[in-house]
Amino acid sequence: MMLRVDVDIFSGRPNPAWVVSDEDAAGALLEEIAAVADEAVGLSGAGYGGLGYREVVISSMSDDESWPESLPRTFTLGTIGAPDPRRSAELARRIVADMPRYRGFKLPGHAETPLDDTTRDLVLEQMDRFFQDPPEWFRPPLFPSNSLRSTIREDEPIDTGCFYEVSEFNPDFWNRPEVQPYNNCYNYARNYRTDTFAQPGRAHGAQTDVMACPDVTRAALADGLVRRFDCLPDSEYPRRLMALVIWPGVDYHWYREQRGDFWGHKPGSTAARNYDNRGALITDPETCDRGGYTDFCGYFYAGKSVVIN
Repeated sequence: MMLRVDVDIFSGRPNPAWVVSDEDAAGALLEEIAAVADEAVGLSGAGYGGLGYREVVISSMSDDESWPESLPRTFTLGTIGAPDPRRSAELARRIVADMPRYRGFKLPGHAETPLDDTTRDLVLEQMDRFFQDPPEWFRPPLFPSNSLRSTIREDEPIDTGCFYEVSEFNPDFWNRPEVQPYNNCYNYARNYRTDTFAQPGRAHGAQTDVMACPDVTRAALADGLVRRFDCLPDSEYPRRLMALVIWPGVDYHWYREQRGDFWGHKPGSTAARNYDNRGALITDPETCDRGGYTDFCGYFYAGKSVVIN
């Protein structure tokens, strides 16, 4: 028996993830969790869904291993969706504390998110802050969805002669099992499904590990984005308006303007949405509640020729 552990915390970077490959350790851990399942266990995605720390997801690596009847094959700890969030957090914290022990089992995401002491300490710090003042649970507002576009002329604060396209908010395209886990905020904002958890600059050898506005901006420009008001020609139709923010030293996040004067985004592998950390419709990415993503880096156009991976 092997277990996979994913800490759902980031938006742009891959989440910290590891495999408990020792069968005895995996079995003992499952047995301990099963004993308090009624108090501590939640369902994936049923808790907090905003930016920043969300939950710890534990799942089976195969479909034919014996499994406690009290536990689904995928469940969460450290979640406000559990009947007793404090008990759930205690168990999750112990599991996360052992994270560096499992760095010998390599996963693709470890290149961007290594299982080192720095990552572990960051997660533990964010978990502690999260449970000191847990956010209120909210449900997303409902909006109709379709794929029609319309063109916006940039005439404020001055008429620049630039144009870009906005689409109807269409979360159903992104929130499907075969799409949602493999595409992130950069995919959503570019409106381009790669199924690779795209990283700024990676398609052009310009990816950065430095989570700061100048560095992530430089990587995105290498992919072909241009700064707002550097007009793109009609041959670049459809052109998107994107906004970049930074959690200093930790992560980045992107938004895309939608038809109807609001903005959409997709925090990491979670669902696409049009509301911020307070559950409010995002009408301005500069002033919405962004949690720890405190640095606003600016706006960019992404035309048809932009390639991401």
